[in-house]
Amino acid sequence: MQLPIFDNVQRNAKIISRLTALWALSEAGLGGVLHAIQSPFTGLFVGGFAIVLISLIAYFAEDKKETIFRSLLVVLIIKLAVSPHSPLTSYLAVSFQALMATLIYSNLSLGKWSAMLLGVVTLVESAIQKLLVLTLILGNSLWQAIDSFSDYVTDRMGFLGNVFSSTALISIYLWLYALLGIVVGYIIYDIVRYLEVNQGNVKYQIEAIEFDDQVGIAKKRRGRWRIWVIFGIFFALIAAYYFFVNEGDEVWKNWLYIFLRSAGILLLWYYVLAPIFKKYFKRFLETKKHRVQEEVDETLTLLPYLRKVTKLAWQENKDERGLNKLRNFMGDTILYSIHLKIEE
Repeated sequence: MQLPIFDNVQRNAKIISRLTALWALSEAGLGGVLHAIQSPFTGLFVGGFAIVLISLIAYFAEDKKETIFRSLLVVLIIKLAVSPHSPLTSYLAVSFQALMATLIYSNLSLGKWSAMLLGVVTLVESAIQKLLVLTLILGNSLWQAIDSFSDYVTDRMGFLGNVFSSTALISIYLWLYALLGIVVGYIIYDIVRYLEVNQGNVKYQIEAIEFDDQVGIAKKRRGRWRIWVIFGIFFALIAAYYFFVNEGDEVWKNWLYIFLRSAGILLLWYYVLAPIFKKYFKRFLETKKHRVQEEVDETLTLLPYLRKVTKLAWQENKDERGLNKLRNFMGDTILYSIHLKIEE
């Protein structure tokens, strides 16, 4: 698969720079476009778009390992600066996507099957990560409750009850993500073909226009009083657990235990452990920043323009439906970003 108009080393370096900036923007919510989607699959869409961009970076790179690693560093640094509220698991997911893309595209050229392989591996990893987090927060009590319900259904409906067991539900969940990975892989392949067909279209050769939007989305800082209210409610529930729950009411006690455990772990994570981990992670990125300082500065310059580009592409494809809408939106966003003329 060839995109001949882009077959130039200097031109490819510019394209990789634009794709890296788009990747960083996608990790920050695509410039507010995602608020318009209003879908439970928004997170999946962001992950899928990131895989598309990593795949294209690998396609245009001569040294895939070095180029993807440098782009990843830029994205992580920008993500930490622009979206400091992002959970640590999102950094792990981004890094895993880049690692798998490097391994796959270093051995296979970008095509339908290699793209599908990347989609399946990254999405299944995402599903496993969610299950591990769920188990950490809720504990085995959740799976035990599901298995108890399965046994109850089995006693009354025979083999159909096995469908509701925790093992069966987890298997169905993982297979669903694997199938979605195949769909994402096909979309990657379809977008590359879309770029191939539309790469010479003059409509994408637009001039950058200055605008007043700020890079990133400003968030109001939550007052400290909210933290104390959360802790107060948490400790009040603990008191209720010990003083007001009857010994014989096991069902109520079990659910309250699960809730208190979840609340305790989340509070510990978000207000104690996560800030510590982010502090050291930020230090680690600072030690690497000098290697990609030029790319980081260029990306920060590009972000406001690319935010406008994504909104333009979304507006132009608002009447499309289904996968065509996603394909056209992603493809147009990439083409506008690549051809965008910015005054030096």
